[in-house]
Amino acid sequence: MMNKSFKIEELSNESYFIAGQFIGNANSSISDVVGIKESQGKACSHHLSWINDKNVSLINKPLELGLLILNQSSFDSLKHHKCNFLIVENPRSVFQKILKQYFSRKKSAGIEPSAFIHPTVKIPGGSYIGHNVVIEEGCTIGNDCEILHNSVIMQNTKIGDRVRIGSNCTIGNFGFGYEKNEHNDYDLIEHLGNVVIQNDVHIHNNTCIDRGVLGETYIGENVKVDNLVHIAHGVRIERNSLIIANAMVAGSVLIGENSWIAPSTSIKNQLTISSGTLTGIGAVVLKSSEKNDVLIGAPATTMEEYKKWSVIRKSLLDQK
Repeated sequence: MMNKSFKIEELSNESYFIAGQFIGNANSSISDVVGIKESQGKACSHHLSWINDKNVSLINKPLELGLLILNQSSFDSLKHHKCNFLIVENPRSVFQKILKQYFSRKKSAGIEPSAFIHPTVKIPGGSYIGHNVVIEEGCTIGNDCEILHNSVIMQNTKIGDRVRIGSNCTIGNFGFGYEKNEHNDYDLIEHLGNVVIQNDVHIHNNTCIDRGVLGETYIGENVKVDNLVHIAHGVRIERNSLIIANAMVAGSVLIGENSWIAPSTSIKNQLTISSGTLTGIGAVVLKSSEKNDVLIGAPATTMEEYKKWSVIRKSLLDQK
């Protein structure tokens, strides 16, 4: 972990600092971070923290922080505390920018000796390859990537720049595609495609992404995939979408950009999930969605349909 002490004045050229309002001593030094709840009643004069409006009411002990990032309404409630304050519109966003700059846990560039990398694969500078990672022939790895321990990147997978892959992931294995033969037994359909992962994608631990049968399984720019997600063969996920823990995306599904696929969502094969779609926790999606739909339930319906049927159900129950 890079834990670099800095003085608040070093932030003065950052756009968020210029756009915000600083109140306090800019010569103060910051050397650690602390959660706002844990900081109450403690001397944390060299610690960084942040708070949002909903947590202000939970503050019942004095705060003494080296730098507290908050918005104007939170400041109005907490300004009597012994802190240096940075007032901004989006405290969480500014907090994570400072964390990334001074407290990042990203691994230093290098290749662990237990990793196996096929001789045809070139690992560019700035990337980290963890213990027991396997990268097969024909793969390409972009700049400044991180592939953590025990993950397997199978042949011909294409990975862009600044991609982060967690531990115990399998990227590019054959998918669950079978056809019955003349004896009524299931034969595996050969999967000759690959997986393409664009820039700035994050794939968390224990996730599997299958390669396409003939074409590619595509993960678009800035997509974030949580732990324990299954993405089947031929899926296409467009940029800036989030796929949350325990989701299952079946074969040849298209997920449009800026979509949010909630925990434990299951999406039937061959569907189109249009841009901006949001699913509820545990949704079972059996039909394609329209742009900006909110899908909830099992089977999933739009929020409008759910409200309509809720009124009908209530009316029927009231008649009993």
